[in-house]
Amino acid sequence: MKKTLFFTAFLIIIGSAAVSMAFDRGIGCRGGSGWGMNSSMLSSLNLTAEQSEKIRVLRESFMKDIGPIRSQMFNKRAELRLLWIQAKPDTQKIKETQMAARDLIGKVQEKTTDFRLAFRNILTPEQVSRLLSQGLLRGEGKWSGKGGGRGYGRGSGRGSGSCWQN
Repeated sequence: MKKTLFFTAFLIIIGSAAVSMAFDRGIGCRGGSGWGMNSSMLSSLNLTAEQSEKIRVLRESFMKDIGPIRSQMFNKRAELRLLWIQAKPDTQKIKETQMAARDLIGKVQEKTTDFRLAFRNILTPEQVSRLLSQGLLRGEGKWSGKGGGRGYGRGSGRGSGSCWQN
């Protein structure tokens, strides 16, 4: 029984990882943290070519950094679901898995903060003022609300939509 349960859990975790890689779950327009920017927002900043390139490189680096962490988060959620469906759930294991998932969320938030600060440093004071007036850099405003556009949708993958394209 234990071997069957372990084998089933292993297959689910491996299958989850394969699915997550197959459906390249980029952060999309809103960002993994509820913060993101669309092409009209970037165009309203009147970025120089150099700024646009720096932002592109910064975003690619950010996506590369958080991709593996997000995959780990996906796997932890799958593991947690398996733990909860047991006839006799292991309380300690559930708490440990939840703690590991929270740690991963914290890592993504930390990397998002680093990204936002670096993004802000690329902009001129006038551009920062424009974003602040719209609430974007404070975590407020129309681009940071809860709801539509967030999450792990099955879109066309990174860079294929209107987000981040000038």
